[in-house]
Amino acid sequence: MYFYQAYGLRLQSELCFPELLAMQDSSADVVIHLGHVDRSRLASTDSGVMRYITADEVSYYWKDVGAFTARKGNEIILDPDPQVEEDLLHLPILGILLALILHQRGYLVLHGSAVALDGQAAVFIAGKGWGKSTLAATLYGRGHHLITDDVVAIKPNPQRSPSIYPSFPQLKLLPEAAVFALGDCPDQLPRLAAGYEKRARRNIERFAEAPLPVGAIYQLTKGQEVAAQPLGLQAALQQLIAHTYFAQGSYQLLHGQPGAIHFQQCMEIIRHVPIYRLERPYHLELVTEIAQLVEEHFQSSRV
Repeated sequence: MYFYQAYGLRLQSELCFPELLAMQDSSADVVIHLGHVDRSRLASTDSGVMRYITADEVSYYWKDVGAFTARKGNEIILDPDPQVEEDLLHLPILGILLALILHQRGYLVLHGSAVALDGQAAVFIAGKGWGKSTLAATLYGRGHHLITDDVVAIKPNPQRSPSIYPSFPQLKLLPEAAVFALGDCPDQLPRLAAGYEKRARRNIERFAEAPLPVGAIYQLTKGQEVAAQPLGLQAALQQLIAHTYFAQGSYQLLHGQPGAIHFQQCMEIIRHVPIYRLERPYHLELVTEIAQLVEEHFQSSRV
């Protein structure tokens, strides 16, 4: 049995996860174990993934990978397909399954990345392939601490700035992004799994191990010049909802009472945290310039 910590939670797992921070044997908030997932309940989706959703339980099946269940915020069940490589199991577990657990535990979960600047979190949200990880990696390379990559877990608070909880010390980067952001040689970085182009940038020295207040959220978008502009209330709310981890594909999680709670969480964040549109041309050659603008803008907005 293995014991880890991530997102402020204690994890007990039957599988070994080198990506996670190990901890001593202790009582667990979340148990990850092998077991049976009832695939007869799963229904096909437009993306080809099979899924089953209730208020307390969400199950998925990915062809040639396996079936997984996140239950009641404290349990992940793995039912892998025969012959699947273990590295391939890590991707959904450390991604959408842990995101579901966090959602079930009352966190607001965004699709994004975050780094620590001046003792607070700068969060970057955007769609897939818009450079969230690349920007976070560039800022990390400039001496800042990584907080999370891909899954952003925020605990809203009605009275003060919400807190973001660190995930685990790994960045997921395309080979060319690893070169421009960190000067790494991609051939020396392991692939996330067989058949995946992205590399795992592990063993990161500067990792924020404690929760931090959220200082600003930047929505990445395309523009002719590098600039950060504040978003109004309506636009900020739209962007938070659009970049919730489950806004696409698992939107049923946000229907009914969960949807009302999610809306209230987003409003609480907007009341305490400025949200900006970060416009920039999408050229890797400009990533250092963009990172420098974020540093300067973040610092000036705190004054």
